[in-house]
Amino acid sequence: MASSPDFVNYICEQLEGLGAVRSRKMFGESMVYLNDKPVLIICNDQPMVKMLPCLEALLGDRPTQPPYEGAKDHYLLDPDDRDTLRQAVRLAEEVTPLPKKRSPKKKEPAPGEGPVPWDVAWPQQMKPALSDIGAWINNPVFEEFLRWMEETYLVEPSVEFSRCSMDRGWNVKYKKGSRALCALYVRSGWFTAMVTLGAREAAGLEALLPTFSAPFRKLYEKTPPFNGGKWLVMDVKKPEQLEEVQRLIQMKAKPPRNAS
Repeated sequence: MASSPDFVNYICEQLEGLGAVRSRKMFGESMVYLNDKPVLIICNDQPMVKMLPCLEALLGDRPTQPPYEGAKDHYLLDPDDRDTLRQAVRLAEEVTPLPKKRSPKKKEPAPGEGPVPWDVAWPQQMKPALSDIGAWINNPVFEEFLRWMEETYLVEPSVEFSRCSMDRGWNVKYKKGSRALCALYVRSGWFTAMVTLGAREAAGLEALLPTFSAPFRKLYEKTPPFNGGKWLVMDVKKPEQLEEVQRLIQMKAKPPRNAS
């Protein structure tokens, strides 16, 4: 199964600040580039890096596997271990040659972006307000979600720009302390929510799956596990989809006692 675009976007965000980061589809999966050098391949929502000699001291005790049939073994990386991920990519970039240049392909608008892509309407130098994002989404479920997060978790969202080509543009993130609660990706008429569950949370969710909708159960089954957990990416267009996202967040983090 191909990796989720939002997972690829998350990996790209982990690497921001090291240089120019981008991604592209390759071998049915995704390749991540740093300064135009291919440094990571992402297969089934698992980031992998070549077993280069310069990485042996850093990653020698990590599990390995080939990213696809016929390929050589790669080190498997933990996407949440930001420091190791960045160190591995920086070292790999230093010894990786630039690929031969090809004529760039014309970028196609992503599904749900509308007549003008979101990152074109609001480029990096023009940070949108939440009201601007709400106007683009133009769906009451977005405003309802913002109200619910404020009332339930007493937190304010952070509007951040992602340079990853898989989902380039401004997005909305919620954190409780240092822990991420969810990330929202902007579409025209709806939004996509990504909620990551650890192994214990995923096990609890499996016991409750019969109480979720059939489309969600299908999504859950199709989402590959990572370290026993799940990176769940859901389109939110209707109130019942919003309710399921809310239930996932409550499994991930209990609301504070003083919340209304």
